[in-house]
Amino acid sequence: MDVIDQARDFHTRLAEYYGTLSAETDKVRVKILLDYLGEAEQRHEEALEVYEKQVSHDVTDTWLQFPPNIGVEDYLAPAELTHEMDAEAVLREVLRLDERLSELYREVVKRAHSKRIKEVFTNLLETNEKEMRNLARDFGHMHDW
Repeated sequence: MDVIDQARDFHTRLAEYYGTLSAETDKVRVKILLDYLGEAEQRHEEALEVYEKQVSHDVTDTWLQFPPNIGVEDYLAPAELTHEMDAEAVLREVLRLDERLSELYREVVKRAHSKRIKEVFTNLLETNEKEMRNLARDFGHMHDW
């Protein structure tokens, strides 16, 4: 599976995970945050799908050979969330996961041999980091009420 497919799968799994946790929690702020996150993950997955159709096959077929002890799965390890967590703990874990995705994109940029692949993954990295900043900002606004 190439890196873009892995990232799409990551966003799909997170959207489903956030939906499950949202259904289990009785904390209103946590439910709102998880619903927001689930919708955002669905949008990310859809955006990557569109993006994948627009870029050339040399980019979409990008894969990395990681050392045997570190795989893409390690970068995109599942969230460690529970429905008992408060909104701040959920946000910390979500930002940790997003940082791991950014690390994966940085690794692709570092290892890529093609200028086009570097450009594509730099763009994905910048988009992910912007989303992280927006999430933190939006949560700050939510925290005010």
